[in-house]
Amino acid sequence: MTLTQDKFGAMSDGTEVVVYTIGNSAGYVIRCMTYGATLISVKAPGRDGSIQEITLGYDRLEDYLAGHPYFGSSVGRVCNRIGGARFSLGGREIQLPANEGPNMLHGGEGGFHARVWEAEPFQADTRAGVVFERVSPDGEEGFPGTLEVTITISLTEDNEIEFEYRAETDQPTPVNLTNHAYWNLAGAPDLIPATTAAPGPGGAIGRHRLMIPAAELLEVDDASIPTGQVLPVAGTPYDFTEMKPIGRDIENAPGGYDLCWVLSPPTTPAVATVAAIVEEPVSGRRMEVLTGLPAVQFYSGNKLPGTKSRAERPYRLHDALCLEPQFHIDAVNYPDFPSIILEPGEVFEHRTVYRFSTMK
Repeated sequence: MTLTQDKFGAMSDGTEVVVYTIGNSAGYVIRCMTYGATLISVKAPGRDGSIQEITLGYDRLEDYLAGHPYFGSSVGRVCNRIGGARFSLGGREIQLPANEGPNMLHGGEGGFHARVWEAEPFQADTRAGVVFERVSPDGEEGFPGTLEVTITISLTEDNEIEFEYRAETDQPTPVNLTNHAYWNLAGAPDLIPATTAAPGPGGAIGRHRLMIPAAELLEVDDASIPTGQVLPVAGTPYDFTEMKPIGRDIENAPGGYDLCWVLSPPTTPAVATVAAIVEEPVSGRRMEVLTGLPAVQFYSGNKLPGTKSRAERPYRLHDALCLEPQFHIDAVNYPDFPSIILEPGEVFEHRTVYRFSTMK
């Protein structure tokens, strides 16, 4: 394992942002930075041995500060959406700042993705990474309680990228943490020739094959807020219980995919089980997503068009996909969903693994 650190830039107040580069003996290399505890790069070998960038992101801090669609960000205090940017807790109505119409998305404008974290790198024979820490003060983005958060991002000799989440609070508060990496296993489409981007239904991710072992998903309204109903996927474009190309049914999924699949059988925090498997047949890259969380959001990059890329040209529709293990969307407003309220004395502790390999 190798690990180096360098200055990535500085905030307007002079706070330094550090980037860490971690590599293993198989040629996998990841980079993560203290701004947003962000995974900014993953380079991985394909079937032919060629190593390519497989995530979306930037090589300059200025591009992140200018605004981006959560490329590789650690998002919280509550990821995904909170309907009406409000919820009730302990008999008190709590109003949050809205940043997506009337709703809160990914913890608000000043969420965890937009904060500089303390960091401590570590290196061992079979694993190296960075422990990111910060204290989210009482009232930050409207959330009650002081929350102490640790997110560990690491790479192993088994070609796994691990995200370990831990949080403790001094008051009851909602917590739902995930990472928002954008993946294209064929190679980041802004960095490879257009002829390899597989145009057609589903764009550059259309030929990726996806399996999500979930029989149900959350029904949402036009603002992607749950209705409270849990729907079966059988017989719909949202059925990924068997491996299929993402492009096969995407034109029958209005707007593309951006929904929360309820994992079944239920997972437990102590045991990471398969939440999704993605294969890209030309490059031969394969990614398994394992988690102890009860749901996974699959997003097909529906809002990417026009977003500036690492190579300074706009991304296109469906240029990448996200698979974000998490608790259910807007769980604070639905008592039938698994609770995301963390109480004093409890520990929020979850682990997600992205395991890579190549197909023959």
